[in-house]
Amino acid sequence: MDKKQLREEILEQIERPKIPDTTYSVLQFGVVPNREQVQTVSLQQAIDQVSALGGGKLVFPAGCYYTGALRMKSKVELHLESQDTILLFINKADECHYPLVLSYWESTPCYNFSSLLYAYKEKDIAVTGKGVLDGGADTEHWWNWHHQVEQAWSADRPDLQLADRKLLRKMNEDGVSIEQRRFGEGHYLRPNFVQMIQCERVLIQGITLKNSPMWQLNPVICKSVTIDGVIMSSHGANNDGCDPESCNGVYICHCRFDTGDDCISLKSGRDRDGRIANQACENVLIEKNEFADGHGGIALGSEMSGGIRRVVAVDNYFSSPHLNYALRLKSNARRGGRVEEIILADSVIDSVHGAAVHGTMLYEDGRNGCYLPVFQNILIENIKAYGGDYGIFLEAFEEVPIQGLVLRNIQIDGVQQLLYSRNWKNPAMEYVVINGKRFPRPWNVRILGVPIKGTVVTATAEGFKEEEVYQYYWQTSWDGITWNESGKGKQFLVPENAVYLSVRAENQEGESQNSCNYLILEQQDIKLFSEKQQRLICRGMLKKETSVLMKEKITRQQLAEMLMPLANVGFSNSLEEALQIAVKKGFLARTIDGQFLPEGYITRQEMATVAMQACGINYRNASSTMPVCADVKKVGNHYGTNVARSLYFGFMELEKDGCFDPERLVTIQEAIDILNRVADFAGI
Repeated sequence: MDKKQLREEILEQIERPKIPDTTYSVLQFGVVPNREQVQTVSLQQAIDQVSALGGGKLVFPAGCYYTGALRMKSKVELHLESQDTILLFINKADECHYPLVLSYWESTPCYNFSSLLYAYKEKDIAVTGKGVLDGGADTEHWWNWHHQVEQAWSADRPDLQLADRKLLRKMNEDGVSIEQRRFGEGHYLRPNFVQMIQCERVLIQGITLKNSPMWQLNPVICKSVTIDGVIMSSHGANNDGCDPESCNGVYICHCRFDTGDDCISLKSGRDRDGRIANQACENVLIEKNEFADGHGGIALGSEMSGGIRRVVAVDNYFSSPHLNYALRLKSNARRGGRVEEIILADSVIDSVHGAAVHGTMLYEDGRNGCYLPVFQNILIENIKAYGGDYGIFLEAFEEVPIQGLVLRNIQIDGVQQLLYSRNWKNPAMEYVVINGKRFPRPWNVRILGVPIKGTVVTATAEGFKEEEVYQYYWQTSWDGITWNESGKGKQFLVPENAVYLSVRAENQEGESQNSCNYLILEQQDIKLFSEKQQRLICRGMLKKETSVLMKEKITRQQLAEMLMPLANVGFSNSLEEALQIAVKKGFLARTIDGQFLPEGYITRQEMATVAMQACGINYRNASSTMPVCADVKKVGNHYGTNVARSLYFGFMELEKDGCFDPERLVTIQEAIDILNRVADFAGI
């Protein structure tokens, strides 16, 4: 892909609005600045009359204008003349101020409260100037309708929006007519701030948006959209900055994003509706923006059933330490869709909290569906970044690996884990350096089986290309500090005179990676411990001296001790210290009243969260997706996503009757089984 050529092709097709030079003032239509009364009727009449007169610029002088929903009309530019011009939207959720209109709510069509600024099938519309659109949302208005589960151990708080969200999704899946999807008063679907549907030649320039009920700028099925120099500052749940949906030709430049969710999120319909409409979001240019805060800087999805393609993001600046991801791809097997011809280039990521580049097909519903998404032909080049849980995190389903991935001239420092790759197919990697280590390199190096004196063990490693050949070098140690080269080759005879064993894998370019250190077991240990116990002992996750009855329920202290190697700590000095470390790492949680409860037990739904927190993959947005099981109603909303993921990764299994049995307490034997799978997955 040629980024310069693609950029020019996108720009050439984006047209600016064609609005007459005629200028009007809202004062001419009886509108009065700083009046305490709501002036929706007068403001709407001004917009309607200017449009009827052939169009022009409708100027709002300095002052505050209190209003309900306004509907934009063709050939009208709303111009907020001064920094002291404020359109303040009333925050009373009723149909008097926000009438029921055709809306798109999380990319699903329905009838809902009007967005605060709304347009439907209009041409040549604009909002410009230096002023402010204030949506009036806060913790007591609009935002309080939704409790968003963001952390793995979040409390199970009421979510007023959840029932309506589920109902709308079911209507989507069942093919209920849009006319019958009616929400509004008595329901809790928050309106978007600015939503333009099926419009052409749209310009939003210079203004500031703040305190949005939900998504801030949401053009839907529009052509030629320009968002230039806009400040988006709103930190409620789902307060995305700009979400172009199924649009063709979008230019986003010189904007500042300071949001409570994704800064930019490209979308193209959700689930069944999105697949039937099959309208991609395409030809999008994103350049010279500042991404100050948000979950994702530039997100592709998750509502992307119609596909996303031909996107160029260049010369952007990611500045906030709270930004989770600079580029984020997200979908699942319920939404499907294709992400292709994507470029992120020539950008600086001062600080990032999650990963510079992040992509997953396990967002929300994960594998629970029949429509597999596709990520392909993605170019990341000329990127400098600092910080994060990962440098790069990209995963796909085995059936649809990521293809056409090019990573070039990338330098990332200060990350906790270098890279996570799952189902990449022959990526091109050129000068990719993370924490000083060059890629491609061997990955997930470990020893198969259990190292027992006098037996033969086998080394394995993963790579980024099919049939990559590695050379293996074995090291032994008496104390785990001083190591001796002891052999070469994929297999190795464990010597009688060593205590610890590790292996190093090296590729043809000389890049290498070590396994963790394994404790070598004695021959007599074969009789004393089961194979699964042996595997945990050699990994340092179970002490030989520990006397356990497999059918007993595992305590929080016992589980914490077993988790320590997964926290890169090794054995702790005490069970109490192990519990404190496990809580600090997020593997376990304190109780609601802040206690550790060392002798407390672990339910299966808690164990699912333990497994996902400890497996080496950080899913920062926990969401509230539910697993597919016969007793799903018994699973807590705040545990649902981790239960679903632990089942997908095979860490846990359903009972024979198809139930998960979320409240059943976990036994020591069950914990050993689960942690063996987690350790295998984590590469130790």
